[in-house]
Amino acid sequence: MDWFARWSRDRPDAPYLVTGSGVVDFATAQAMITGLAAGLRHRYDPGTRVGVVMRPVPEDLLLALAVPAARMVLVPLPAAARDDERAVLTSLAGVEAVVEPADLDDAGSGPAVADFDETWMAVFTTGTSGTPRAVRLTGNNIEASAAASASHLDHRPDDRWLAVLPMHHVGGLSILLRSARQGSTVVLASPFDATRVASVLADGQVTLASFVSPMLERLADVGIERVEGFRYGLVGGGPASERALSVGGMTLLPTYGMTETASQVATADPVDPRPDRLVVLDGAEVTVAADGRIVVDGPMVSPGDLDQPSRVGPLVTGDLGRIEADRLEVLGRVDDVIVTGGENVMPMRVERIASGIPGAGDVAVVGLHDPKWGSVVAAAYTGERTEPELIDEMRRLVSSHEVPRRWRHVAVIPRLGIGKIDREAVAALFD
Repeated sequence: MDWFARWSRDRPDAPYLVTGSGVVDFATAQAMITGLAAGLRHRYDPGTRVGVVMRPVPEDLLLALAVPAARMVLVPLPAAARDDERAVLTSLAGVEAVVEPADLDDAGSGPAVADFDETWMAVFTTGTSGTPRAVRLTGNNIEASAAASASHLDHRPDDRWLAVLPMHHVGGLSILLRSARQGSTVVLASPFDATRVASVLADGQVTLASFVSPMLERLADVGIERVEGFRYGLVGGGPASERALSVGGMTLLPTYGMTETASQVATADPVDPRPDRLVVLDGAEVTVAADGRIVVDGPMVSPGDLDQPSRVGPLVTGDLGRIEADRLEVLGRVDDVIVTGGENVMPMRVERIASGIPGAGDVAVVGLHDPKWGSVVAAAYTGERTEPELIDEMRRLVSSHEVPRRWRHVAVIPRLGIGKIDREAVAALFD
């Protein structure tokens, strides 16, 4: 790949991957990718859809990067899934071969140069709206996304990006790709363990990180102290509580993105990191349609799903938002809107405001069927505040129809694998 060729020439000894058992420098990474790509070309034709189980170990991750270098299509598969679950995904994506590094030991040698105009990978969505879809991402999509992120975060070659997100999702993959582009280091600490990650942060081993809100809550639980040398952490997957966003004194930047945009497309200002005022990244164009849906255009936007016609025009998302003074506020999913007494309530907006109340903890909002109102707003929360206290606070902060009528204190908010709220499971808490 062009990025590795550059850094293996200019900074061959610089670390690319750091694990608990060792370091892989850029020269070694380039050599491994080149060999693995040659082995792939020896066995398969260009354009072959190759599944790789994304275990958080250098051998598997470098194999994943070798697939587009061999002019084939990477289909990242979850490491934690059962065989039957992976089989469903490989069928959905039309995977022609699932490959492991040991399959390519007799790889040989040869150039490994990906074509940025081609589809590099087909990445599954997180499936919050039904069956996961395999989204095509070209080299140009990934390059544009990485460049925009680098500009916003001032991503430098001496940065060390903590990788705790699953590597088969776009959030984890983006760390590998962006660090390869910038010549910086990936510190692998996946799967997430709060005690271990707290130690890595406290020791000043990383400067950047990507989290989802539950991870930050667990870091708060282990009592992480102020982190030295840390610059920015991206926080995706939905609203985070005040407790989560203040953990360790880190500068944490709420961010909005999706598989279709190769990860983040709008992120809080590092100087003023407000979750309701996200900055649209360079190269992206974000507008709001008449029906309130967020519309995204730009070179980082996927051409469409695998085996589907390429998209004509911008991406109309399933998310609702509004733009004010060139800043984006994400209000939530179209499918999640609660209609109560003829008024629309955006659960994500209510969650963001409620979780900002000291002592509210993690908050999830759903609509429950009601014969009088159609639906009523209900909230599950993890903090120590009482229901009357939370109601009083919310009455000061939101309109009357947005104040949850039913509350349930829980130990933990049910979430899907990547950290997004499992709203069906939350609603079941009120049965």
